[in-house]
Amino acid sequence: MAPKKFNYFSLFFLTLVALLIAQSTTVEARKFIGVNQFCTTASHKKLCTKMVNGATNMHDATQNAILETLGLAKKIQSMSHLIEPAIANLEPVSQESIRSTCKDNFDNIVDDLETSLQALKDNDQGTLLTYLSASASTDCGDALQEFSVDNPLSKVTGHLAKEVDNCLAVVQQI
Repeated sequence: MAPKKFNYFSLFFLTLVALLIAQSTTVEARKFIGVNQFCTTASHKKLCTKMVNGATNMHDATQNAILETLGLAKKIQSMSHLIEPAIANLEPVSQESIRSTCKDNFDNIVDDLETSLQALKDNDQGTLLTYLSASASTDCGDALQEFSVDNPLSKVTGHLAKEVDNCLAVVQQI
């Protein structure tokens, strides 16, 4: 009689384990519902999916993501004047230093993303990764922080950092 009870217990235990495994697999699968196949390793999956814009191959996904990021970088570049009120109370030499740092930073980010696009077209993975990584520069924010100035562009530059991060995630799959 004892072996029969043991068999029922074993069967019940195996069924319970199988159900738990199936449920955890379903939960994991739900995480990726609606996420583009090239964005599964991205830190910001929903944003990445929007950025790759329905791409069905790696090249197009990478290009779309970089183009989206480049558009935002150009927008930030045109918004650089918004730091002026934030630095108005600093010494003129400090104002000029921050102004110059921010302009150079935003110009370099745009240049780095444009170089990344060219590297993608040239199928140059090393250059692509190098310049995409460089576009994650935060020199302007660092300069403002050094002078204890609140960054009026922090929200949009934070979004840019997420987009660059997503670009790198997509490229890493190539």
